[in-house]
This record gives sequence, structure tokens and C-alpha cells, in this order.
Amino acid sequence: MQAYLKGSILTHTKDGAIVLVGDLGYECLGNWLKTLTVGTQIELYTYHYLENQTIPRLIAVKSNEARELLIKLLDVSGVGPKMAGRILDTFPPSILISTITQGDLTTLCQVKGLGKKTAQKIILELGKTLVLDSVITSSPYYEVLSSLGFGNAEIEAAIRSTELSDLNENQAITALLRSLGGKK
Repeated sequence: MQAYLKGSILTHTKDGAIVLVGDLGYECLGNWLKTLTVGTQIELYTYHYLENQTIPRLIAVKSNEARELLIKLLDVSGVGPKMAGRILDTFPPSILISTITQGDLTTLCQVKGLGKKTAQKIILELGKTLVLDSVITSSPYYEVLSSLGFGNAEIEAAIRSTELSDLNENQAITALLRSLGGKK
């Protein structure tokens, strides 16, 4: 599965562009790609899915953060890959996260083809998760564990599963390292 491509825009398509990587051309979906001129060097993150269970497709986004958000959007019932891509074409990740966590239905409904009920589901199902994610990444322990080489998912799981109340900073870090099992 392709998750990252680095190449140049070969040509535009109806829903995005063909990105030339070496001697291979990858058709990538994303209206933002149509704003780039042919020949532009580009790095993009992709999500691979099967349309109608037979046709392979790549949705292209600008960053790994956007790719992770796209995957979270796919967990919401009623949001398919094309709609998730369209949502990220409309809003950069920081604006989308803010819109969802603040429950701003009016702004979210600006996405072409996104109905009010599906927008409400997105806010309901992702709002708390995104707030918790932002709290975890702003935790002072997150930076320490990250500098020790632990990955985001490992750190988030350890912070969520470890009881940190009533511990001083050193005790909390020790408890988190135990939770991580001394993997590094």
C-alpha cells in the first residue's frame, strides 16, 4: 500500500492528478492537486482504498497529519473515502480539528455534498477523540517520551492507560516508561 509519494505532476485528471514517481504514474485523487502546475515537484501522503471493491484508488493529502485525520474520518459511519478526501480538500487539518472540537456544524456543512446529519455524526464521533488527542500531545510527558524515540501511538496508549494523578513528574515518567515496557 502506498502511503507517501514524491514526484512531479504529470497531468491533471477530473478528480486530481497523475503523479510521476520514477517511471510510474500514480493517479491521485484530491482537488487541491489541480491547483498545481504540470511539472511541479510534490511530496504527498496517500490513502489507498478499493472503489466498488475492485478499482484501486489513492486519495492524496498534503501532510501525514492530514492522512491520520482522513483515516479517523473514515471511522465515522456515513463518511467514505471520497467524502473524507473532500473534507480535507476544503479545510486544512488545524481548521478541521478546531471546527469539529468546537461543534461548528455551519462551517463543517460548507463541504460540498456533506449533509447536516453526517456532519453531526462527525462532530459527535470525533469531537471527544480529537480533544483528547490534543490534550495528550500537549502533555509535558509527550515531549519527553518522544525525545526518547517512542512513536506517537505508543505514547498516546501509555498516557491513556497509566494512572498519573498524585504522581510527581519523575514518578509519572517512570510509570509511563514501565507502561511502555522499556521498549527503547
